[in-house]
Amino acid sequence: MENIVIIGGGHNGLVCAFYLARAGHKVQVFERRALVGGAAVTEEFHPGFRNSVASYTVSLLNPRVISDMALKDHGLRIVERRASNFFPHPDGRYLLTGEGRTKGEIAKFSAHDAQRYDAYSDEIEMIANILRDLVLETPPNRVDSLIGGIPELLKLGKISNRIRKLGRDGELAFIKLFTQSAAHYLEQWFESDAVRALFGFDAVVGTFASPMTPGTAYVLLHHCFGEVNGK
Repeated sequence: MENIVIIGGGHNGLVCAFYLARAGHKVQVFERRALVGGAAVTEEFHPGFRNSVASYTVSLLNPRVISDMALKDHGLRIVERRASNFFPHPDGRYLLTGEGRTKGEIAKFSAHDAQRYDAYSDEIEMIANILRDLVLETPPNRVDSLIGGIPELLKLGKISNRIRKLGRDGELAFIKLFTQSAAHYLEQWFESDAVRALFGFDAVVGTFASPMTPGTAYVLLHHCFGEVNGK
């Protein structure tokens, strides 16, 4: 048993503390505020009105974590939002996605982009399926000895094998999403600036990065491999 100190009672710190304690360690969590939760905290911002004051969605809270921590038994109830994104255009038009309306909304700006939307979604989903499994695994570590490194090499080999099974087009999509900027990636799919801006928001929210920054295309995957209420 180890004595472990976690600085910060945010959602990540609390989850880590839970799993470490369940593994038999003695864990202490230190938080400077009077309440825990970090970016996932709910606070009263006006008398009688409570809301999440930082995180706007909960889709990356893995179902396994919810189950292991018995969060539903402690009152967790996730209310699904009826719309995903809203993009108002200066000319008075707008894009409102979610609940099966996305493709039709895109068609208001570009028939070409509406036709491309399904293939775009399929590619994002294909790569997200790999990440959905990987997030629950311990990543390979660098080790100095050959014998000690064999298990880590096997881990890396399993990951590489999953990527190879995607085929040539899938491998290329994987590389693009992990290296390109969101702007560059979306330009390969859509012609409308409004449509690219709609999806570009998903790539920069919470990152403090420009959509032209290399690597931001990867963030598009976060909005696909997350799930809520089994969906």
